[in-house]
Amino acid sequence: MTPGARKIAVAAAGLALTALAGIAALSTADFFPNPAAAAQATTDYDDDDDGLIDVRTIAQLNAMRWDMNGDGAVAAGDAANYLLAFPNRDTAAATRMGCPETDMPSDNVADCTGYELRADLDFDANDDGSVNSSDTYSGAPTGANLHNWTPIGRGGFFGGWRADFKGNNRTISNLTISSSAQRVGLFGGTENGVDISGVGLLNVNITASRAGGDSAGALAGEIRGTTVRSSYSTGSLTAAGTGVNAHFGGLVGNSHQANAGATIEASWSTVNISSARPSIWAGGLLGNQTNGSITASYAAGSVALTGAGAVAGGLVGLTNNAAITASYAIGPATSTGSGGTAGGLYGSNHAVDPSTITASYWDATTSGIADDADADMPEGKTTRELQSPSPYTDIYAAWNVNVDGNAGNDDPWDFGQAMQYPMLKWDGMSIQRQGSLAMGMPDADTNGQAPTVGRMARVCLTTGPSLRAAGTGGAAHQPWVWQRSTSWSRNLGDAGWTNIAEDGGGTYEYTPVAADRGRYLRACVALRSSDSRAGGTDKACVGPFAPVQ
Repeated sequence: MTPGARKIAVAAAGLALTALAGIAALSTADFFPNPAAAAQATTDYDDDDDGLIDVRTIAQLNAMRWDMNGDGAVAAGDAANYLLAFPNRDTAAATRMGCPETDMPSDNVADCTGYELRADLDFDANDDGSVNSSDTYSGAPTGANLHNWTPIGRGGFFGGWRADFKGNNRTISNLTISSSAQRVGLFGGTENGVDISGVGLLNVNITASRAGGDSAGALAGEIRGTTVRSSYSTGSLTAAGTGVNAHFGGLVGNSHQANAGATIEASWSTVNISSARPSIWAGGLLGNQTNGSITASYAAGSVALTGAGAVAGGLVGLTNNAAITASYAIGPATSTGSGGTAGGLYGSNHAVDPSTITASYWDATTSGIADDADADMPEGKTTRELQSPSPYTDIYAAWNVNVDGNAGNDDPWDFGQAMQYPMLKWDGMSIQRQGSLAMGMPDADTNGQAPTVGRMARVCLTTGPSLRAAGTGGAAHQPWVWQRSTSWSRNLGDAGWTNIAEDGGGTYEYTPVAADRGRYLRACVALRSSDSRAGGTDKACVGPFAPVQ
């Protein structure tokens, strides 16, 4: 019975009992409650009755930390702060937060099981391009420092997040963290049985600085027995601490469980990771994978490590007794310190308990890591091979995989056109937000090679009703702006990039000059889409890829 139906039934029973007591005993107040009582009606924070409490503000996101199991019942010491974010909430056991009571037979307790995003959130509240004390969040406790986010849940033996979190393909932008905590991310740590889906983290800025073993990722520092699906991250992560035995990933830092491990499916990251710390593991998507699986996922950020003995992988830093299936990496992975190790897909595959790698690849052109030319998995492929629109054939023949665990394969990939890497379309994921990730030569015989001085390069962006068409100009469309940089950077911002071809109106074609040699190129175009903030204009950038030859 829904909360509304239950209230009607209770009211009807009350009127029946009153009638039995005698009509003469009634007053007009029995039929017409006073206005003050009516004004005290509670707010329904689960308006779709799915058992997930609605999150529409930064303050409500923050308030989740006082309800780690997601049942809507908050300890007395936390109730005042929680009430600021969820004013006028229902605290009655049977109707708490507006969640339905669905147990059969009924136990008369509302079945809240977690939280879900019902709006896009942005930590840059005043939209000035930075996250600092000038950004305020209505409903947050006085003195709350949400512009430097405290991860939700410590994880490990100290208690992690234990509820479901559903993103509904909404986004959380400009999450900013500078922390010496042991586990760093939107969530510090999550526990067994947790399901996280449809969460987009845009332009994260994370610095992890613990003087000891730690883990950090945009979504979570560590996940244990957790399933992560259709989630993604962009931005940067810096491991600035001094400790060894640490794990850093673009989406998740450490996926560890003694038995079944954690699951990451249909997810991606373009977060750039950098660190001078020794003896750490870092991967474009995941830092350490012990048991568990990665399926139908990719990473396109850079992993740049300079500490002694550091291990870098395009997708995963260290993988151990796990499985990687139908996934790829294209970003450069480097470990330049003494004894450092780097790999295009993973940095290290545990020698005693190696992981199983199936139909998974890295871009040997863009990563700077050549294929070892043997028959083992994983395999390095050229950009041209990976940017082949051949749905579930050739190297992608085994990519129509089961993502949700239900019967049948789920067709999770969109293979686009020539000069495009595969993108994820499963569960309503935005192809537009992923961009086309495509740059190459217009000549079909050289498509996918590194840009070359004196030879035209061309970019291609996924077209659709919400995007600017490549190469178009005029009042309705913005021209492409070509940029170059001395380092790989996939961040949405312009730091480190110099405009080189915008005067007079850029196009989707550009011929590199001598000054571009050895540098990275990218091209950006303005777009207005449903993915943008209301009334705002966003920018899609294509590239960078191999440095100009």
